[in-house]
Amino acid sequence: MDITILMVCLLVFMIIQAAGTYIQVRLYKKSVRRLHKKGNIGIGGRKARFSGNIVIIVCDSSGKVVDGEILAGITIFNRFKKIPELMNRNVFELRAEYEVLAQKERKRMLGHIQAVNALCERLSNKKE
Repeated sequence: MDITILMVCLLVFMIIQAAGTYIQVRLYKKSVRRLHKKGNIGIGGRKARFSGNIVIIVCDSSGKVVDGEILAGITIFNRFKKIPELMNRNVFELRAEYEVLAQKERKRMLGHIQAVNALCERLSNKKE
């Protein structure tokens, strides 16, 4: 009897986890499609033990950031939020700023760094 209850509880938790994952993937795809219409996108993420984030940064062909959003947290109730401090900045300047950060700060900003590096790489390849 006790093992049956335990197995049912585990099954319910697995179903809840799968539903939460489905919702977050749907939010992610929707945000990427919406932001891709504004220009080139760079995506980065940071995994942590309990909480991580996904960063999406959009820039135009000259490297000027036109939009940026972050999904941070551990629950399915979190949504993508704007990153206003990145607006109208140049991705190459942002990369230079991120390179001089202390190691602890770089670890915290890993999602941002990955997104900016992806954009810089994409823009560099277009210029060639």
